[in-house]
Amino acid sequence: MKHAFIMDPLERVKAYKDTSYFLMLAACERGHQVYYLDAGDLYVKDSSVIATAQRVNVQDDPQVPFQPESAEPVLLADMDAVWIRTDPPVDRAYFYMTMLLDLLPAHVKVVNRPSTIRDWNEKLAALQYPQFTPATMVARHSAQIIDFVHQHGRTTLKPIDGHGGAGIIFVDAEQADLESQIRLVTHGDSHWVIVQQYLDAAKEGDKRILLLNGEPLGAILRLHAEGVELNNLDQGGEALASKLLDRDREICAGLKADLVSRGVVFAGIDVIGGMLIEINITSPTGLQEMSRHDNRSYHKEIMASLE
Repeated sequence: MKHAFIMDPLERVKAYKDTSYFLMLAACERGHQVYYLDAGDLYVKDSSVIATAQRVNVQDDPQVPFQPESAEPVLLADMDAVWIRTDPPVDRAYFYMTMLLDLLPAHVKVVNRPSTIRDWNEKLAALQYPQFTPATMVARHSAQIIDFVHQHGRTTLKPIDGHGGAGIIFVDAEQADLESQIRLVTHGDSHWVIVQQYLDAAKEGDKRILLLNGEPLGAILRLHAEGVELNNLDQGGEALASKLLDRDREICAGLKADLVSRGVVFAGIDVIGGMLIEINITSPTGLQEMSRHDNRSYHKEIMASLE
């Protein structure tokens, strides 16, 4: 098989933990060809999607993970799979990238389907499943948000287009600067934010569950660093071993039909205290940590599913 990975520059990859690297390694170890390209390397000519791409030999060596060849034009229609692994935010450039990939012929498997990445905001998508989510509002006016905080107590505010924990704040009804904090995160009542009931279970960490074709592979528990409230690996948190509970499986079962029908091959969902928080479909992470904790080659299982 031939795989093209659209991702951030290779020199920025932290191979000891990066999920894209881990998937690329699995492809090479299973005898597949791997190509790397940046989103900006895509172009269309006479309806053909082309990329200035590099074939890459991927090594099981975090110090020297990649041996790239010279870049050359490659027809993406010649690929068996194209992986969208560029990190968020899903901005205008990201949006247009997905539109270019829509032009690929049906025999090319795109992980995940470009139109679904456009349609499913990772924070808003969870709201389609209210039976699994905590009390939530999406708003931009301070008065509405203040009412929510007074009703539900401690509240989490996060930008709709945020990622990696950036821009998330926690507020309480009693704090003196409540309105000013809300106006700060909403940019003066001009940007919508997710307004969500704070879950006390977040103090014990949040669970990242990785799914393949709608079925849960496994989970890790992301626990905040000392003195930090966010359970996010990008904010210094650590990944601990975790197990799937009945409630986790119930949530996954409730999502499966939509994930499969929308062409979401590889996804990561975030669960706190048995409540669904986010559905990550752009470039889910945590695969290396989960594989190490479970002593299982999940990356090779994912590759095998495409063969």
